[in-house]
Amino acid sequence: MKCFFQAVLLTLALLTFSSPLDAGAGRPPVQKDITPEWFFPAWLGQSPHAPSFQVRDTVNKYGRYAQQVKIITLKDLIKFHGHFCGGLVESAGALRLALDALFPDRVIDRTDLRIISNNSACGGDVASYLTGARSRFGSHHIDNTLKESEFIVQKVSSGETVRVRVRPEAYPHEVRTLMKKIESGQYTPQDLDSFQELQWNYARRLVTRPLSEAFVVEKLPDFTWPPPVCPDLGRRRDNDYKNAPAR
Repeated sequence: MKCFFQAVLLTLALLTFSSPLDAGAGRPPVQKDITPEWFFPAWLGQSPHAPSFQVRDTVNKYGRYAQQVKIITLKDLIKFHGHFCGGLVESAGALRLALDALFPDRVIDRTDLRIISNNSACGGDVASYLTGARSRFGSHHIDNTLKESEFIVQKVSSGETVRVRVRPEAYPHEVRTLMKKIESGQYTPQDLDSFQELQWNYARRLVTRPLSEAFVVEKLPDFTWPPPVCPDLGRRRDNDYKNAPAR
């Protein structure tokens, strides 16, 4: 019976475990959910360099800036994207450094961003979720000359633009080799299992060392934003009132 109650207490602790982050003077701390689940291994949330993101948005469709931030973790990105993979962790790590360069206080204004990525499922999803950019509004541009987990990010209000990419020596050669084999159609079930293991091992390496060892960020001072790839479907309006005066 004693063991049973200990197990219950441990389960409750895991379910409620979060890491409080300071949301600013006079405001309650923001909670970061890194509780392990079947799709989110404990080591991924607790690794010392696993990226998380404080984001600032508006309070409603015609709302002003919210006073508090929200926290986006790798767990949130997995829920949005659908699965945990090396590409998702790689993209999140790359964008952590890019967004740090644009927002030195580490609070990301998602009303003030646009981004360019290639059309990979992982990178494109992470780009959209973290920046709030959408292709249908022309703020998420697709450029397949970029490599996977290579991004160009712009802070719209200032025009500051950075490019981030994976250092060639950080990307495992065997991952790309096996990926090409699988996509050729000439693969075995064992190849699929091996690819997942390689991807998870790659993700583990990324989040157990400083992200700057795996990615490089450069400023693009004279960057010209390309024309949209989607038809003009109308302009986004829900951020137009973020600086409206209070009553």
